[in-house]
Amino acid sequence: MPGGHTLRAYVLGFAALILLAAGAGWYVWPLGGRAPAPPAALYSLSFPDANGTEQALSQWKGKVLVVNFWATWCAPCVAEMPELEALQNEFSGRNVAIVGLGAEAADRVGRFRDQLGLHLVLLAGGFQSIVIARNLGDNQGVLPYTAVFSADGALLHTQVGALRPGQLRAWLDAAASTAPGSR
Repeated sequence: MPGGHTLRAYVLGFAALILLAAGAGWYVWPLGGRAPAPPAALYSLSFPDANGTEQALSQWKGKVLVVNFWATWCAPCVAEMPELEALQNEFSGRNVAIVGLGAEAADRVGRFRDQLGLHLVLLAGGFQSIVIARNLGDNQGVLPYTAVFSADGALLHTQVGALRPGQLRAWLDAAASTAPGSR
């Protein structure tokens, strides 16, 4: 049927236009019509870990907290995981916690953790993790996105895109030296 191809092209074009408008609206329009959530709101959230066990972010209150927003399909995210793991090991006795909040489901996070042999805390935030990153200043919607919070919950640093070598270590050295319970 000759008109069938034309109709299909119009339908596909219309669908693409709707998706483009929705994407532009998500980027331009403030989330939920509200101002970005204060960093303290982060501690009221819970997510499943790589084993599917619900983990409350409040368990890291009182520590310097690094939240790294990532995804398995994001090459720079995957590339910085070994450094995050090494820094977690290095700073574990200095009142610091590093948590990866993946834009994934728990089963994918678990497979990813196992494939890379990570012991770092990885949580499954799904699409909500992208919204949280945006509310914490990731206005470009770029992954990875890293946010560092003081032991009292204040947002200290953010990084859009991959961390530069030594960048997170310098931030943690400064923050951990003033955190309660640090050496």
